Amino acid sequence: MRSQHFKAIAILAMGMMFLFWVGREATAKAEDWDRDGQTLEGTWVVTVTQQACPSGPAIAPPFKSLLTFNAGGTMTETTDNPMFFPALRGPGHGVWSHTGRHTYSADTMALVTVNGVLAKTQKISQTIEMGDDPDQFTTTAASVQFFDPTGTLLVSGCATATGQRFE
Repeated sequence: MRSQHFKAIAILAMGMMFLFWVGREATAKAEDWDRDGQTLEGTWVVTVTQQACPSGPAIAPPFKSLLTFNAGGTMTETTDNPMFFPALRGPGHGVWSHTGRHTYSADTMALVTVNGVLAKTQKISQTIEMGDDPDQFTTTAASVQFFDPTGTLLVSGCATATGQRFE
């Protein structure tokens, strides 16, 4: 009986050591990610180019946007896209997540009003990739969708973007 009790304790101890090791490895990988400077957190000046979907030529001149990625996975953005005039597009609010060593996904939604009345919403979904320079990123295929106030899709488009960290 004593031998079975000892075996159970030994198995439990080995299991706890395994869980400790797995947790430590995950923490080390997260620390390596932060240590090599590949973090999206912060504010970025972004140059956006609208393009024919899915990877066609530019269909309008580039414009600027500001994106701020907060710790915890929330984000805000503003844009100077002239296509909204005379409508008023509010700031975009959204979420982002780390999806790979140097890749992230981000989704935002903005309200577009005309004379103070909601005319449509804009949703942008993008995959962001950082290269060797931790102060630059690229988005090679962003999906841009516009919905009426009831949620019906009105039109969709594509965009590319390059970001430079604001410091």
